[in-house]
Amino acid sequence: MFQLVFKGECASGTEMTTARNNARTLFKASVEQIERMFSGSPVVIRNKLDEDQAEKYRQVLLKHGMIAYVQSMPEAQTQARSAPASAPTPKPQPAPAKAVPHSVVPAVEAGDRLPVAGDKVDDILAGSALGLDPVGVTLVEPDEVEPPMFQHLDDWTLAPPGSDIGVERDLPPPMVPDVSHLSLVDDEPKK
Repeated sequence: MFQLVFKGECASGTEMTTARNNARTLFKASVEQIERMFSGSPVVIRNKLDEDQAEKYRQVLLKHGMIAYVQSMPEAQTQARSAPASAPTPKPQPAPAKAVPHSVVPAVEAGDRLPVAGDKVDDILAGSALGLDPVGVTLVEPDEVEPPMFQHLDDWTLAPPGSDIGVERDLPPPMVPDVSHLSLVDDEPKK
């Protein structure tokens, strides 16, 4: 298993403000998280990756002006040491030109990790061809909608307050039923 570590380094030709803006957009991170990422101390951006996934993430970050390092996870190293001699050993990861050897890089504790993306996001996006455009790219051109024309409103008027609105109709008077034959007295004699 591998992890992707970022130490706040920018790719050559990329200004720090551009890299910070790219990171903020790419990770949808808060200002505090970006400050922590670019503080210079190692931050684990992703972990529990296979080698190909880790390299893809590293390339995406490089494309956005940030230098990241693929390192084997500490748990994987301890399991490899305790494994029997017949078990296959993981192939070593070639380091980028500016990479610091793994033994020099301090391990990042779980509490120091930046909660940038989750495992579920990776599972969802693993088979898709989705990508991110650079900052400032317009994805959809806005449609210009003509404002509605209310020319016929010039003929309308407002009734004064308290007016009855609607059509007046001559209604016949309400019918009152004949109830003179009805009574509330019991027909049965009391015993």
